[in-house]
Amino acid sequence: MITEVDYALENALVLNVFNQQFEPKTVYIKGQQITYVGQNDHLQAATVLDCSGQYIVPGLIDAHLHIESSLLTPSEFGRLSLQQGVTRIFADPHEIASVAGVSGIQYMLDSAKNTPLHIHYLLPSSVPATPFEHAGAVLDAGKLKPFYEYPEVAGLAEVMDYPAVANAEPDMIQKIRDAQAAGRHADGHGAGLGPAELATYRQYGIDTDHEASTAAEALDRVNAGMAVFLREGTVERDELALLPAINRANEGHFAFATDDKSAADIQAEGSINFNVQLAIEHGLSPELAYTLASYNAAKAHHLDNVGAIAPGFVADLLILTDVKKVTIDQTMVNGAFFQNEVQPVLALPGQRLNFTFSKADLTLPLQADCPTHVIEIEPHHITTKHLQVPVPVVDGQFQPDKNFAKVAVIERYQDLGHAVGILAGLQLEAGAIASTIAHDSHNIIVAGVDDDDMLLAVETLRDIGGGQVVVHHGQVTALPLPIGGLMSDRPFEALIAAQDVLNNAFAEIADLPFDPFLTLSFMALPVIPSLKITDQGLFDFDQFAFIALQD
Repeated sequence: MITEVDYALENALVLNVFNQQFEPKTVYIKGQQITYVGQNDHLQAATVLDCSGQYIVPGLIDAHLHIESSLLTPSEFGRLSLQQGVTRIFADPHEIASVAGVSGIQYMLDSAKNTPLHIHYLLPSSVPATPFEHAGAVLDAGKLKPFYEYPEVAGLAEVMDYPAVANAEPDMIQKIRDAQAAGRHADGHGAGLGPAELATYRQYGIDTDHEASTAAEALDRVNAGMAVFLREGTVERDELALLPAINRANEGHFAFATDDKSAADIQAEGSINFNVQLAIEHGLSPELAYTLASYNAAKAHHLDNVGAIAPGFVADLLILTDVKKVTIDQTMVNGAFFQNEVQPVLALPGQRLNFTFSKADLTLPLQADCPTHVIEIEPHHITTKHLQVPVPVVDGQFQPDKNFAKVAVIERYQDLGHAVGILAGLQLEAGAIASTIAHDSHNIIVAGVDDDDMLLAVETLRDIGGGQVVVHHGQVTALPLPIGGLMSDRPFEALIAAQDVLNNAFAEIADLPFDPFLTLSFMALPVIPSLKITDQGLFDFDQFAFIALQD
């Protein structure tokens, strides 16, 4: 008896993730599923593709990311990601939820319908991230629980408030329990946590983490029974430091993630395909690298029948011409070959910036020759150093220079005020930059060496409804982000072109080897070591408390 199928992909070397070997096989596909792998005279395909000299691997999976960090909507992010061979992602909509609450999460779910990319969401665990900043919403367990009715919701996203877990705060524990009761899991965010703290996470069932930055930290997580996501994003470049932790005994605990990566970087160097290529270049076998990028990621998120070229698995796969360089000939998602078509972009109504700010608010009185607490950027990392050094003071006021810029965070939702501090490492020769992207609550963040330019940058953000701005001696270059002040409503090609213009404007006032806007956005994230600033003040992660600029 002959059974009709849609595709037969013949004469390729097909990756078997279960034995990590490339095997000469035929892959039969019907509908959204792989029907058979091997020779089968009882199957007849409507379309036969000769893949001689090529390889077939499972579609790539990004185990943890924030779509908003690309500045794209889910539909446009899908179009860009599928070009890189990524067929499935696990996204935390924490950023838009911090701005717009449950309507922001619903927006992401609705927008995901306009792309063939499989988008799984994990519900944001901490909105706001801590009590030490004001966000646009407060999401307790009761507001999150209804979203588990959506099959595309895969669990609770990166639990970053370790004290809330350690102290068994009822709302946080309820969030974890709700995810588990719905048959989903809780994802971790263990920045700075050692074995004792990880044990606390594991007692509550938190079983994944993407915050390891050294091989030793990665092994701590593996030894605690967690899956570890090797992160390689725009700022967080951790993969090379983590690869030595992988061995034959523990390789099943590792997968890849980008976390935060700009659209320009995804287009230029890739997404998870770049993680794979980097791993192969540094000694991981192609067979293992592709397994981490597919099957391991699916298992970490408790998905069945995903991430392998095997009967009954979802037909997400790549046809490659070069397995080491991840050179993609065709991408299949859900049994259909990807066609690069622009999809509709949804609007997010009802967003406005609500703040009061003047030049006088930027004054920063200090004592001369007195050690001052300063945030120092660590290039290519979201962590910072905590300096305590003298800074320039003229007539009792802080005087910015190339070494020390002024930085301010302005609450943008309910006009609740602002805080001003000092930032080292931005190396501004002049001007200012500002953004409505400031993790995690996404208040306005502005840094500069000229108060007039800083104020103009902030006012420009109000005028354009949110975005990113460079000001140089009164000349403004702006990138509007009308969707919550986080995302563009334009195709990714147009966004990247606009970013190039913005980056060229920034190059006129500073020369940096890292992304200034993405780096600046993390200066406001208090749950990451070591010194940060929120709208409420200068925050010392080690003390988990606010501190004054000078003691």
